[in-house]
Parts: sequence; structure tokens; C-alpha cells
Amino acid sequence: MKQTEKNLPLSTVTLIFGALSIPLAFARHLVSLALVLAILALIFGFWGMRKSMRQQGHYKAFGIARMKLGFRMAIAGAFCSLVMWFLWASNMLF
Repeated sequence: MKQTEKNLPLSTVTLIFGALSIPLAFARHLVSLALVLAILALIFGFWGMRKSMRQQGHYKAFGIARMKLGFRMAIAGAFCSLVMWFLWASNMLF
């Protein structure tokens, strides 16, 4: 029986959450939402990468690439939201 490659679970969710965390970090009242989305994307991305490493060749390469891109965007979104949160809280931005 031939095993077919599957899509990596939550790869699209990771990509969307990671992509949304960056622009939301620059909206004044949505910084906390951006941080939550970034943290969720990091958790999903870590879980997906761990799952794909355990079962190599079981998932499509496109899903793994989508997961890695979402994970990288989530790192950037978390950094941006933390910086903006600090700037808004310290009244450096009006």
C-alpha cells in the first residue's frame, strides 16, 4: 500500500496568524491581539515543525515551507508588537 503525502496540519493557520500579527502590531489598540496571534503562530509552528521532523517524507514540502514562513513571520510580529507595546506604554508615541 502506497502512502500519500498529506498537508501539514495547521500550516495555513500558522501562516495567516503570523502574517496578521505584523500589521496589527502597528495599530494602537490591537498590539495585544497581535502578540496573542504571534504566540499562537509560534506554538503551532513549533508543533508542526516537530511533527514534520518526526515523520519525514510524510507531509508535502509546500506545507512545510508554509509553516516555516508563518513561523518566521510570527517571530517578526512578536518582536514588533513587543516594541510597539513598550513605545505606547512609555508614551514615546503620542
